[in-house]
Amino acid sequence: MNENNNDRRDYKYEYTKTLLSESESKYIYIPLSVIVNNKMDAKRIGLFTYLRIHCGLNNLIGFTIPDMVSWCGMKPNSREGKINDKFLSIIDELNNEGYLTYLTKKDKNAYMKCQFNLEYYYTQCSKGYAIVYLDEMQKIMDYKNLQGNSISNITLLLVFSYFRNKIRRRPNELNPEERTLDGIKQRRERLPDAFDSNIISIADELGIHKQTASKAIDILEQELKLIVTDRAYRIKTEDDEFRTLPTIFANAYKREDKYLLNTDEDYSRIEIELKAENIKDYRIDKRKRR
Repeated sequence: MNENNNDRRDYKYEYTKTLLSESESKYIYIPLSVIVNNKMDAKRIGLFTYLRIHCGLNNLIGFTIPDMVSWCGMKPNSREGKINDKFLSIIDELNNEGYLTYLTKKDKNAYMKCQFNLEYYYTQCSKGYAIVYLDEMQKIMDYKNLQGNSISNITLLLVFSYFRNKIRRRPNELNPEERTLDGIKQRRERLPDAFDSNIISIADELGIHKQTASKAIDILEQELKLIVTDRAYRIKTEDDEFRTLPTIFANAYKREDKYLLNTDEDYSRIEIELKAENIKDYRIDKRKRR
């Protein structure tokens, strides 16, 4: 890029920051170790989210299993082996992991109290986490499935949390050597806000069926407008066989802390195209766009 007067301007941030509204600016961290713990029931993220947002300043959580089940969009059932028992089993596993400490006797119907172990939580987050904003969470939990498939709201939340961890988010603040238009351009090319994988790998990592993962991705993209995807043309190998390249995923918009950074309609597509340039033989098939 040829430098002009504008190119020599010293930029501190890649994007102009716009303060989010009160309802949009709150968020929680969800540890990656919970998101991808596929030995635990897939309801784990819905349950963990409930505990985190109901945790008081004293790190104490008071709740009942029926209220937790209802919040997760399901119908409480206290019969042996039914939904209340399944939720209680997940809480047991979180307790065994170190996230919680029981302060009352555990019960699948009656009021319970736990202490949320904040130090352990932040230690786990230091190894990887997802940021989920409360308005996004509410959007997912309020979603009404009108297509007749069996995707639950908390499965959508699980898959969305996975992408929030996996999709790169460049920090808005630029390093000194990046504070020109050319420096910003090179940074974007090197660190696109996108992630590539295939449905089977995602499903295996989360411990859900590949069709469930695929349907959840479709809903998150087409109906909830939270993610954007692009797929590639298949390529022919040296053995004359066709190979399907991974799907590329991006966030529908860019936020950082309490700020909205990019509202451009083409933000996601630009990031995906930059990611595609970093993958050998990847040509986006725009006919497959949803």
